[in-house]
Amino acid sequence: MMTRAQLRRMIVNIVIMLVLSSMVTAMGVYISMNKTKIRKQDYYKQMFSDVIEADSYEELKHDLVASTEGVNHVYLALDAEGKTIGYIADISVKDRDGYELHSYVGVNSDGSTVIGYKRVKDELSPMLIEDVELRNLSSQVMFKQVPVALNMKGYEEAVIYSEYTPPVGLNDGIYYAQSLTKDSKGYIDYVEIEIDGGRIRRVVWDGINIDPTTGSRNKASLTGAYVISGENWATQSYNICHALIELQDVSRLAMKSDGTTEIIEGVTTDISAFVALASECIDNSRAGFDKDAYISKLSSIIESQGTSVEYVTDSNGFIVYPFEDLSPFRKENGSDTDLMTVYETTLTQEELTEEEQDKEKAITATPTPAQTADIGDEDGLVKDPSDSIISDSVDGIPMSEVRSFIPGLYYDEQKSETFVTTVNTAYKFFREYMNWVV
Repeated sequence: MMTRAQLRRMIVNIVIMLVLSSMVTAMGVYISMNKTKIRKQDYYKQMFSDVIEADSYEELKHDLVASTEGVNHVYLALDAEGKTIGYIADISVKDRDGYELHSYVGVNSDGSTVIGYKRVKDELSPMLIEDVELRNLSSQVMFKQVPVALNMKGYEEAVIYSEYTPPVGLNDGIYYAQSLTKDSKGYIDYVEIEIDGGRIRRVVWDGINIDPTTGSRNKASLTGAYVISGENWATQSYNICHALIELQDVSRLAMKSDGTTEIIEGVTTDISAFVALASECIDNSRAGFDKDAYISKLSSIIESQGTSVEYVTDSNGFIVYPFEDLSPFRKENGSDTDLMTVYETTLTQEELTEEEQDKEKAITATPTPAQTADIGDEDGLVKDPSDSIISDSVDGIPMSEVRSFIPGLYYDEQKSETFVTTVNTAYKFFREYMNWVV
């Protein structure tokens, strides 16, 4: 029969075994949970460290995440003490054609400023945008306050309010001109100008290479394949295009005899090709000879030469063709440097003479009140009544809320708009989450 002392020893041993077993189980659970936590943090760091570098990351659990369109997840970036140093918003948006851009947008601790960006390449129908283009766009918004809008859409004050009067007799529409020969590096320059309300609203200057593997001059300048002195070519091109929108007249660009200009900050390259082609676009606008008519005529001229060399067109519609035989463009009794434009080839010699006379009259004519119906504000700046085309919102956000403007990719508005929508989607979440008063 078990004595009382033996019973006490047995109970003590059982208790000790239960305590040790519980400790072992707890230690195992702790180690397992810690390993799971470490694995999760390793995964988070792999995903987020190049957006916001932090000691740890934690997913934000909030009803707004599920209710905000375009927001998949939101994560906190934490320092060693567990203090929030920023947020990472997981955003998916679609472009006009339904292709998706999936991105991580990093903002600072108060959600007001972009401090990181990364594309997540897992879309089922990925948006066709190159890494170099995303690097360009993300660099434009880095350390900028949100929300963001594009200068290229005419939101900037210098474009909305202009003291400059546009040339006389412009017809609304999209007008285009391109060089008829390639430059020393195989590029054919082109300029496209959009006229609305009798004013220049949009300008594009780029070059496409006759080698289809080379692509545009703009993209080549961003990758370092095309290098010029000063700012990269894409930036200089944007600056000169923006200046023309503001100045409204090619002659106001003040090109010198060597093809440069000193009045536009950041532009050191030769702008003579731009000036010539922009002037041709203006002449085409006066004549009502729009881009479609230009491309159609240029195509017919190529075909009339009976050449077997295929020319290349892209989504913008321009023609990549090195014109070695310019005979269709030579004026009667003219030299190789005295050539007709594409529009002028549509006219007979008699009509051409009359056209040149009419053009001269238009240039020297005094504008009528109807042609210059600009309304000055109290600061003496001029506001065009037709400025109603300028949107009063971006991504559903009133323009009064916009804190930053970026140029975007001047040659591709859709890509620029989709990227801006990504950033602004993050803004709309944090605006609600942090109860901003705007």
